[in-house]
Amino acid sequence: MHKPKIERQEFPKVFCIDDIQCVPSATGGYDYRAGLYHNYACITVFFNAAQRDLRLKKGAFVSIDWTNAIQSVSGAIKVAGLNVRGCSIFDFNPFLSVPRTWSMDRHLINCARDLWDIAPKALRRMLRDMLDAHAERR
Repeated sequence: MHKPKIERQEFPKVFCIDDIQCVPSATGGYDYRAGLYHNYACITVFFNAAQRDLRLKKGAFVSIDWTNAIQSVSGAIKVAGLNVRGCSIFDFNPFLSVPRTWSMDRHLINCARDLWDIAPKALRRMLRDMLDAHAERR
């Protein structure tokens, strides 16, 4: 059976962690498995890290540190790691990554997403700073 080849540039640059598990690895370090959400892609990834990263938690915005080749094992994509990113990423609309499991009114989320796209840069900068400050307090 032919497996379609997936290119990493087809994935969004930033996801929101919707679910994450971290357990000590039998070979050392920590094994992570995370469900990542974006309006355009929901994926599960796994990786091993030498140290535990307490910033990797539900609701954190992350970018993927890809491996050379995309490999899927038991429904999850093997990656090199996740990089915590704040909302300060200039071209990132955080309302594209509000997981559906958060049980929020999707109409309001869609309105916020659309308003973000037309808001002046100064307003987006202020909102990004507020969202980052809120994320740091979690």
